[in-house]
Amino acid sequence: MSISNIKNKLKKNSKKDTSWIDKAKWRKENEAWLDISFDIAVSVMSALKANKSNNITPGNQRELAIEMGCSAQYVNKLLKGTENLQLETITKIERILNIKLIEVPKTSVVNSFDFPNLTFDSFSESFNEFISNSLSNNDIIISSLFDNNKEPMTVGKVQLNYNTPLIEEQKVTYKCTSVEHLKLVA
Repeated sequence: MSISNIKNKLKKNSKKDTSWIDKAKWRKENEAWLDISFDIAVSVMSALKANKSNNITPGNQRELAIEMGCSAQYVNKLLKGTENLQLETITKIERILNIKLIEVPKTSVVNSFDFPNLTFDSFSESFNEFISNSLSNNDIIISSLFDNNKEPMTVGKVQLNYNTPLIEEQKVTYKCTSVEHLKLVA
């Protein structure tokens, strides 16, 4: 038999494995939660390692499984970083290991304040109304307020520069006694 005949016979009789394509598609479709699951697994492993070196329970997967009320095999599966974890499981692990695995932002963003072609008076009035509405709705104003040292400001003054068709340039200074409270000074 010639080499070409052998190659043809092998091609004809061999099975084509395309399961890797399906696995790759699945990983791509689930990439977001798989990344988070992997990060959680790394954090849990780090916490277990730290607990073990400090002689704190749980210090290994078996002890974690006992405290979680599940099998060691399930904990092993979680720590592979490919398990779609439920919030209940995540919070249970957080409580047992005394670590923070996920956090939901507790702030709300208010609508942005747009001030094209405003006069000084209408700007001040509109801005103060915007601030009042935001505070009355218990919203937190999220802004980039910095002092001269480029540090986030909590107390100080906020200076807004803007140009209008009527006035060449105006500087409006707001006194900031807290992030939630801005008061017109000038």
